Amino acid sequence: MTTIFEYGFTAGFDWTERDLAAIERLRRVLGVEVLRAITRRGQRELQATQYVGVFRLGRRTVQVLPKMFRSEDEDKATKANRNLLYLLEYTGQLVVRETAVTQLMQNNLDWFELLTRLLVSNLREEWHRGAYRSYQTVEDVLPVLKGKWQLLKQLRRPERQHLFAVAYDEFSADNSLNRIFRYVVERLWQLSRDATNRKILGELRHWMEEVTLLPSATVNDASLIPITRLNQRYEPLLNLAKLFLDNSSLQLSAGDLATFAFVFDMNKLFEGFIVNFIRRHREEILPAELGSCELIPQAYTTTLHLAHTSHGEPVFRLKPDLAFRNGDNFPLLLDAKYKQLKPTDRKLGVSESDFYQMHAYAHRYQSPRVLLLYPQTADIPQPLQAEFTLEDSEQVIVAATVDLRGDLSKSQERDNLITRLKTILMNKRG
Repeated sequence: MTTIFEYGFTAGFDWTERDLAAIERLRRVLGVEVLRAITRRGQRELQATQYVGVFRLGRRTVQVLPKMFRSEDEDKATKANRNLLYLLEYTGQLVVRETAVTQLMQNNLDWFELLTRLLVSNLREEWHRGAYRSYQTVEDVLPVLKGKWQLLKQLRRPERQHLFAVAYDEFSADNSLNRIFRYVVERLWQLSRDATNRKILGELRHWMEEVTLLPSATVNDASLIPITRLNQRYEPLLNLAKLFLDNSSLQLSAGDLATFAFVFDMNKLFEGFIVNFIRRHREEILPAELGSCELIPQAYTTTLHLAHTSHGEPVFRLKPDLAFRNGDNFPLLLDAKYKQLKPTDRKLGVSESDFYQMHAYAHRYQSPRVLLLYPQTADIPQPLQAEFTLEDSEQVIVAATVDLRGDLSKSQERDNLITRLKTILMNKRG
């Protein structure tokens, strides 16, 4: 396995024509360029783009890790993988057990196999405790009456004189939740190359034989499954299954299984982590002037638009990642951007499009302060923070960095992040 960071280069990859064909296949499936074949210093190498994840090119695997975790440490890949797990934990996509993570980090698994291990080992444990069962309506034709007699169906088939069209409830594991799990298990069994993962997946396939195997499933199908007190223990596993379903790799045909990608949207992951970290630790992070604010992700209950059509329909919806509302006022709006700032630039490298977006937020929400948060990377040794005052206004837009490179499994590193965020929200320079 070859591991590089976003926009980084391999060392001695020596790609072949077969690799080029696999890269082109990934580009067609995903609709974007995830790896770039280049010649660098006379050697054939691969360059990563902005996409993070695992890319399988036949028998060769390339793992691309987030740029914000890049470091000079020998175990930088292990640290990056560990922190990615905690980012996913804070965004609600899985539950991290420290003992399990420590053991996983020792197995040198790529990111796809690591998440597969988390899903299947925990699913096996839950299934061993008892598969989730619910009452399902079954329609059948039987020689005896059972449940509800469907007379209309019976009359349409008068030749079945000794059979009854019936519908009855059966307490079964063949329900919508388990069908999603079986579909994901089946596809992972086809894609996984790790011996331990395949062994566990094989056990699950055997145990799940009573569950209908769906021809296809999407993340939308999984999102429609109701979570109740009876199946709540499966919710973290369903969230992790959604992470797999959200990747096109599970939808590849059998002939494409040697070439696939498991891709993360780091923009969504960084945004989700920042928002949920602030909400989870609000008592420690929020200064007194923001302490009583309602925190609204994506401004769901306070939707505003920039304009309306000639028919009066609102258009150009505004969705700040986190709105701080106090009554009818918005003392602060926050947006997280997974982009790299430039310390030497007088604008810190904040793009015009991002600034215009924040200007629109400030204008429509009448907010005195809008905050842009960016990740701190190895190229930025010290925290950055700059304040821009809007013309003909007292409103300000602040750009600042937060450092997520420390081991977030350690309370000290989480405390450091809490302190940094509190400093930024108090409008003090880092």
